[in-house]
Amino acid sequence: MIERLMRRLIAGDWVGPATAIGQDYKVLEMKGVIQVRPASGGMFDMKLLKADIGRLALEVVTEGEATTQPLGELPAVSASSYGGPEENRVVVRRNQGPAAQLGVAQLLEALRTGELR
Repeated sequence: MIERLMRRLIAGDWVGPATAIGQDYKVLEMKGVIQVRPASGGMFDMKLLKADIGRLALEVVTEGEATTQPLGELPAVSASSYGGPEENRVVVRRNQGPAAQLGVAQLLEALRTGELR
């Protein structure tokens, strides 16, 4: 299913609606990689704006890597555990101050509604 989703995004289609789209992809939205728009019931739709990034992500998903360097030449990082997106969002929210949370929320809302250009 992830491969099908990635191909739709690369093709320029909107995907969604999902509640998590409005929370999980804030950095990509602010960097101009994706566009997020509100949908019904507090959910959001998403569109990929940079197809080259989508193609690279699809290559990683389908082939396991997207580099011309052999993996042995890249710096190694050990991972001792995995925390899912919801767990990571909780940690990030706890570490953000109230002013930062409000600022990010207001900025994204202005971008989504077209009030900020």
